[in-house]
Amino acid sequence: MADSTTTQRVEELVAQARTCIEQRQLQKATQLAKEAASLAPTNQNVQALVQSLSTEESSGSQILTLIKNYVEQGDQTDGQEAVKLLKQHTAIPSDQISDVAHFLFDHDGKPTETRDELTGAFVINSAAARKQLASRIQVGTEATRFFRLLWRRGEHSFNSILPVLLDANAWPNSETQTQAKRDAFLLALGKLLDPALEHGEWSMTLIARLLTSNAHDMAGLIDRDAFEIVLAQLDIRLDTKIRAQATLAVAKLLEETREEGENIFTDYVTNTVSKGHNDELIVAFSAAASVFPLVPQTVAKLFLTPGFLEGLIPVLERNSSGQRKSHRLEQAAMELMSAACVDKACRESLAKIAYNWLDDVAHTSSEAEAASMAALVLAKIPPKPDSEESSVTHADDLSSLLVNLTLNASSPAEQQSSIEGLAYTSLQPKIKGEIVSNTALLNKLIERLKSTTTADPCTFGILTIFSNLVSYRPAQSEEQQKMSQLRNYAESKKQEEKDPLDDDQHVTARCKTVLDANLIPVLVTAARSHYTVTILGIAVKILHALAREQKHRGKLAQQGAVKLLLQTIDRLQTPGGPASASDSAQAAIQLAAHALARILISVNPQHVFSRAMPAISALRPLTLLLTPDTSSETRDLLPVFESLLALTNLASLEDDAVKDALLRQAWQPTEDLLLSTNKLVQRASVELVCNLMASPAGVAKYADGSPAAKHRLHVLLALADAEDLATRRAAGGALAMLTEWDAAAKAVLEHDRGVSILLDMCGDESEEIKHRGLVCILNLVSAPGEVGTMGLQKVAQQDGVETIKSSLRECRNTDVMAIGVEVLKTIMGKNENSGRAITQG
Repeated sequence: MADSTTTQRVEELVAQARTCIEQRQLQKATQLAKEAASLAPTNQNVQALVQSLSTEESSGSQILTLIKNYVEQGDQTDGQEAVKLLKQHTAIPSDQISDVAHFLFDHDGKPTETRDELTGAFVINSAAARKQLASRIQVGTEATRFFRLLWRRGEHSFNSILPVLLDANAWPNSETQTQAKRDAFLLALGKLLDPALEHGEWSMTLIARLLTSNAHDMAGLIDRDAFEIVLAQLDIRLDTKIRAQATLAVAKLLEETREEGENIFTDYVTNTVSKGHNDELIVAFSAAASVFPLVPQTVAKLFLTPGFLEGLIPVLERNSSGQRKSHRLEQAAMELMSAACVDKACRESLAKIAYNWLDDVAHTSSEAEAASMAALVLAKIPPKPDSEESSVTHADDLSSLLVNLTLNASSPAEQQSSIEGLAYTSLQPKIKGEIVSNTALLNKLIERLKSTTTADPCTFGILTIFSNLVSYRPAQSEEQQKMSQLRNYAESKKQEEKDPLDDDQHVTARCKTVLDANLIPVLVTAARSHYTVTILGIAVKILHALAREQKHRGKLAQQGAVKLLLQTIDRLQTPGGPASASDSAQAAIQLAAHALARILISVNPQHVFSRAMPAISALRPLTLLLTPDTSSETRDLLPVFESLLALTNLASLEDDAVKDALLRQAWQPTEDLLLSTNKLVQRASVELVCNLMASPAGVAKYADGSPAAKHRLHVLLALADAEDLATRRAAGGALAMLTEWDAAAKAVLEHDRGVSILLDMCGDESEEIKHRGLVCILNLVSAPGEVGTMGLQKVAQQDGVETIKSSLRECRNTDVMAIGVEVLKTIMGKNENSGRAITQG
């Protein structure tokens, strides 16, 4: 029989081999299996492992035969079976890789879907296959031949080029790999010049990925011609996939070329516009709109060139009069205008020169998409400077238009523009009220949110609208209000009047409407799938605002808000997650933790948490709020206070694991906050400590005899004598539980003022404090052995019996009276047993 050490080793080998099989490392798995078999040949797990490897190797050996039959005989069934095995990551024996590569790369048969899938799966799933392809495309004109071969085969085949180019292990040296990248870059650029090109996104994706992976490899190739080829792919008439990849490529090109690249871009747009034809204008406006967010100052300078906008509007007006000649020109121009609104001077110029045309398109266009885009631009700019129309009337009219466009939108483009426009107008309190009272609109937005994806721009717009609806005004301390007044006075500015429609009462009412519209379940699903800091941040902001009102918290918990907040925090903190170290991610984590704290203050933790989502999972984010932000000049104590309340609620659970975890994670900041100058924060921290005294680990913090424990007890006794009633009550409760333990009782007795403070509690005006003080004294005098004797002596020295009798004379609470009588009986009984009598009062 194998000893335990051997058995354990065999189990480790089997587990490692299984992992290698899953990762398709069959050679390593075989070696591990052989070692395991040598140690325990009859072990059932070892035998099963060997059988699995045998099956894997058998399947891998079949692939060569299947592909050979498909290539040479056209057997579709064998071809599909080979595809299936490759997609299951079945490993091909190393001695057969070159034969498979020969059939797939060196036989240029008729392009078929099966051949395309075979080629792609073979290359992507096998490092040896990538090496085979690399060896074929690194020699002279072979790069061109294989580029064209894989293009003809189809998308799977062509996309397999990129992993080969980026796999350093596939190449004999870095110089050869770099040259292959450069060849592919030029070939992809050349493909984009083909006027009859189909699937341009394949080439554009390859170019973008080569640039973003290491643009330095393309040094010398990034010239004016290359730049202009890529800029042309931003044309709004092209597929959105091409435009998306082109935007990535342009961003990288501008990053690498800096001033030179900006000059090339400026010349490209200027020269293209100067040609004056609709096609050229569409290309120029498309490029400028896409590049505006990347280099806003450069494009704004172009946009504000004297005569540019003044000359453009008449062209657009002629195009729009009667039957529109070019909807694409209209669209491209408005996309540029919308992008230009990031710049204040551009907004003012648009309001002065383009307002009438935009207003006409928004109200009269038979094209819903054009009307939506025009309304969006109008939402971003101020009213026409010389117009008699007030800003309020402008916003009301625009909002009504956008609401109708949103309700009646039939295409994604229409929805995107109208929703984005609503997001802008929903910043105004009056418009917020109109939106929230429109049940049909709220339902439309929520239904639309259900169908959005990560890349859908409508997601951001819809969530922004809801965030605007539920956001409260930022709270200001008295000091901040005074500073704001002084700043306005210094700048000769009139104090801005606050709109009553945006006060807390109105916001809370809007929050209730949004909550009743069942946004949260949809938000839970949407935010879970939209793995970006921006989307998660807006979702968290909405939840934080909704959780402010105590009455809303129960419903939030029922609809899954707690789970969503915990998942969001976890994702944002995960290394390699969506910008986990960024300031925006950290801000979202803080806000999510605060929203979580608010909910957990007001709900029963037993109804929220379960085995699948334990209460311990909430401790770390709540503890984050207790730690000061060193980067901030001032500290907002509201999140600290509410986190302490939530942790106190969790500490009330009859689960020692929660208390022990809380002591490990939150004790240090909680202990620091016991000395806070803020009365509410200090009170909340004492209440948390009180709940933690139900744990032996919590008691040990005060009773292990260490200098730190003595200092902690000194602080707790001082808090039991605090001016604030609630603080005294919580400290008294903690002492009442502490003194149940002999070591803690002894520590109190050894403190200079320990018994004196407890007797002061017995004489407190509050019957709750009185009750706690009496319990503490009872614990001291009832303790066994030397501790109890010391307790009797200390109480006698402080004239404790008279103090207790005096406090009971004024007591009306029967429970307190009962404890007091028990204390006196205990003292009297122990004193009689020791041969002493006490004087009757």
